[in-house]
Amino acid sequence: MEWLDRKGMGHHVASCPCWRCHLFRLIGLVSAGRLAEAECRFEPQSVKLSTRLELPQPRKAAETAEALALRRRWLILGVVLVGSFMAVLDVFIVTQGLPSIKTTLGAGVSDLELVVSAYSLVYAVFLITGGRLGDILDRKRIFLFGMTVFTVASALAGYAPSAPFLVGARALQGLGAALMYPQVLSIIQVTFKGSERALALGLFAAISGIGAITGNIVGGLLIQLNLAGLAWRPIFLVNVPIGIFGVLAGFLVLHPSRAERAPKLDLPGVGLISLFLVSLILPLAEGQQLGWPTWIILLLFASVPLLGVFVLYERRRTDAGADPLVDMDLFKHRSFAVGMPLVILYYVGASGLFFTFVLFLQSGLGFSPIDSGLAFAAINTGFITASLLGPRLIPRLGNRLLSLAYVLQAAGLIWTMFTVTSYGTGLTLYELAAPLIVFGLGAGFALSPLLGIILSGVPSQDVGAASGVVSTSMQIGNTVGISLFGLLFYRFISSQLSSTPISYLDSFKLTLTFLIIPSISSFLIVFLLTQHRARQIIHRLEA
Repeated sequence: MEWLDRKGMGHHVASCPCWRCHLFRLIGLVSAGRLAEAECRFEPQSVKLSTRLELPQPRKAAETAEALALRRRWLILGVVLVGSFMAVLDVFIVTQGLPSIKTTLGAGVSDLELVVSAYSLVYAVFLITGGRLGDILDRKRIFLFGMTVFTVASALAGYAPSAPFLVGARALQGLGAALMYPQVLSIIQVTFKGSERALALGLFAAISGIGAITGNIVGGLLIQLNLAGLAWRPIFLVNVPIGIFGVLAGFLVLHPSRAERAPKLDLPGVGLISLFLVSLILPLAEGQQLGWPTWIILLLFASVPLLGVFVLYERRRTDAGADPLVDMDLFKHRSFAVGMPLVILYYVGASGLFFTFVLFLQSGLGFSPIDSGLAFAAINTGFITASLLGPRLIPRLGNRLLSLAYVLQAAGLIWTMFTVTSYGTGLTLYELAAPLIVFGLGAGFALSPLLGIILSGVPSQDVGAASGVVSTSMQIGNTVGISLFGLLFYRFISSQLSSTPISYLDSFKLTLTFLIIPSISSFLIVFLLTQHRARQIIHRLEA
């Protein structure tokens, strides 16, 4: 799709790096421009009055059928975007309810971590398998089944009478999301073509971003309103009417579809990656509360050989030409091999900050849920700004934009640490706004080009498999970040004599020093992307 700006310059929406085209790809709107005449030309006809009855012409009938097909395609997009929005929203919305959950259910430290990480853990384990099931059985059927599971699990989470019950409901939510979310991209691919597909994918990216951005704010607002005295429960119950609507609409408008060559399920691979993640996450979440017994320590050490066995098995399956859970040949591409650690580190740092920041503000300083949510609005302001500027800076700066991003992230965290130290327990949103905006700018500049760089270095026939691995790595990063930095944060609190605002303040400052490590590590890893390789990637992005 092309459009003309006020100066008469043509822009190709799918590849133009200007901020207007990037915004169009994100939200499907064009500002300060008009559609290219080649796509909207019409020829005025003279008006003639006639009393003769004219039968519909074949051309008019075809145009009517095409209009109905177009309307149905966008209805399909609307339905699947409802599912993707809920899946992303629930990764972030729950963090604002943690202090309230702790008070009403008597949840312990490990319970709070598992309330957040159980969702991401199950989501990560079954994400690729969910996509395979859609290809084998039927994308419509698996999408609707996943949305049904997600909706039922949301109702159970809203009802939860105890912390273990809530953790189980969150795990079931993660399973529903893992079945539902991968079908969205597949349905878009088979439903749309050409410029319509580019616009649909842009809207998908926008909805995913909006879900991540609004999660903390909506969660804080719902808890602050305390609807019907339900405290934190509406953050889950809000999914129920949306899910019911999505299932009914999807049943009416979605088309059955499956892959021409259905891949086989890699169940041993799913089992091995599940064992690895459980052996890594469970000790981090439960170790401190259980007093670090021998079996917990052994389980943590067992995660390393389990990861090695998983890699060897997937390598053998890849070499045999089977359908591996993770195609190990992807790591032969330098951009992918270097980019994957950057993705994991990004989400480890971001999820760790979000988890501990909410606990610090609400439990430590006594912020209300809505004020806590507004603190994240400052991060989102920087993130959105950088996301819009990033595409214009990539051709000029190349991989130096990533270096700048990680410098800004580290600077924002250091500035936040000095701000917390300077203002102490009298800290307000006003003092936090500037450092959080700087961190948000770094986060936006990091994520905006990173995914494009990773996928642009992968052959087109492997992009689908690479996208699945990237999405899984995001959820693994979320899970590890929450468990690891949650462990550090509560470890620092427990080392003090009492849980007072001062103890929360000191613990958060110490945690911030460790949160800087992912940004510094990422800054160093970027140098593995040589300038020559970066130029090749940029040329592919612009093509």
